[in-house]
Amino acid sequence: MSILRNILTAVRGGASEVGEAVVDANAMRILSQEIRDAEDAIGNAKQSLTNLKATEIKLKREVNSLHQDIADYESKALQALDANNEALAGEVANKMAELEAEADEKSAEYKDLSAQVEKINTMIRQREKTIQKNKRELEKIKTVEQLQKATSTMSTNFAATSSKEHRVSAALDRVKQKQSNWEDRMEAGEWMAETEKTDDLDSKLKAAGIGDTSSSGASVLERLKQKKNKS
Repeated sequence: MSILRNILTAVRGGASEVGEAVVDANAMRILSQEIRDAEDAIGNAKQSLTNLKATEIKLKREVNSLHQDIADYESKALQALDANNEALAGEVANKMAELEAEADEKSAEYKDLSAQVEKINTMIRQREKTIQKNKRELEKIKTVEQLQKATSTMSTNFAATSSKEHRVSAALDRVKQKQSNWEDRMEAGEWMAETEKTDDLDSKLKAAGIGDTSSSGASVLERLKQKKNKS
């Protein structure tokens, strides 16, 4: 497709630039349009090829029919000769000559058309492969463009919000510190409650004379006497 056609295609799609700038700025739209145009053309070509193939099949059938007629008339001409009716055999021979000429003409037409059908079919298949390749290229281009846009947006946003992110990070640190302090106070409170509970229990046991292991002067003296007697 020429540059001029590319420009016209881009203008049809909404471009306002001119020349190469139009092509560069609208490359993907141009390629997408070209692919659509090519697919439409391929569809039309396939329809035309179908019509040609139908004509080819018809010609082949007519040629076969003529050959059958020729064979039939040949058999009849031989029968006329066997009957010594040379005049009738001559008429049949003339008919055979007409049929053979028509068969030769149609055979030539059939061979030429058959070759053209095969050639066009090959061209269509090759063009379809090219279209599929262009589609893949277009998808890759779109993907890269989307990635570039995303990267650019991320970079811009990061540069614009770096200070804000720092403030948010600092605020989160303060919240975490407050939570840590609260957990420490909760742990200290639980420790104090357990301590008070233990002190209260020890007081009750002491008042009841249970578990009192405290030493007095008398008990120490008695222990020393026992130790001396053993020695």
